[in-house]
Amino acid sequence: MRAKNIRNIFILAALFLLLFLEAGFVFDDQETGAFNRANVYYEQGNFDEAIKQYKSIVEEGLESGNLYYNLGNCYFKKGKLGEAIFYYEKARRLIPRDRDLESNYEYACSLIKGGTFSSQESFPARLWNKLFEKLAIDGLTLALSIFFISILISILASLFFAPLKKQALILTAFLGLCFVVGLVGLKGKISRLNKEAIVVVEQADAKFEPMEKATTYFTLYEGMKVEVVESRDNWHKVKRQDKKSGWVQYSAILPF
Repeated sequence: MRAKNIRNIFILAALFLLLFLEAGFVFDDQETGAFNRANVYYEQGNFDEAIKQYKSIVEEGLESGNLYYNLGNCYFKKGKLGEAIFYYEKARRLIPRDRDLESNYEYACSLIKGGTFSSQESFPARLWNKLFEKLAIDGLTLALSIFFISILISILASLFFAPLKKQALILTAFLGLCFVVGLVGLKGKISRLNKEAIVVVEQADAKFEPMEKATTYFTLYEGMKVEVVESRDNWHKVKRQDKKSGWVQYSAILPF
């Protein structure tokens, strides 16, 4: 009977968190109207006006995976590969398991000129990134909240329900391990939020120094994802996946 009560408390806590977070992502009537108008413009092939309507929602400080996905589709239809991949990437951070989004994203990436570069990360780092690739920050935050509340409940159960003490302590240790792993994964995803960017010009020369007359080290192409490691005046120092670094002009990339 006591175990059943504890289980019910877990379920209620999870439902409460789900309802709380869901309420924070609902558009109001104004944003819903703009979203619907944008969809109509998109279906009519008026992509410029659709982009204007979608961006008006973003400027209000709201965001959703579908909103960014539709923006990506608009730019793709306009032939703006860089901007399309930029918004697909933003959508993937919110709805990483959406199959339509993933298909469009992969097709768009297949159109990038210059080929792909093999990652120089170690195998454990690539495995770790793969583990959290399909988890959105919101979802991961929700999971951590549930783990944290569950840990507190398990500790209380071990203190007040002597027959369940051993099981509660084992459960606490397991939940604590999951919480730490999830916390490290969340920290890694957040640390990359403002460091990545997409090339939005057809071709950008990455130079050894932040000046026009400097020697070109390598060339970036529209749609490529880079890491921004430093900014100076009108230049960004960026790093490719193969760890090569160079300076590109400010307007060549769109940072997240």
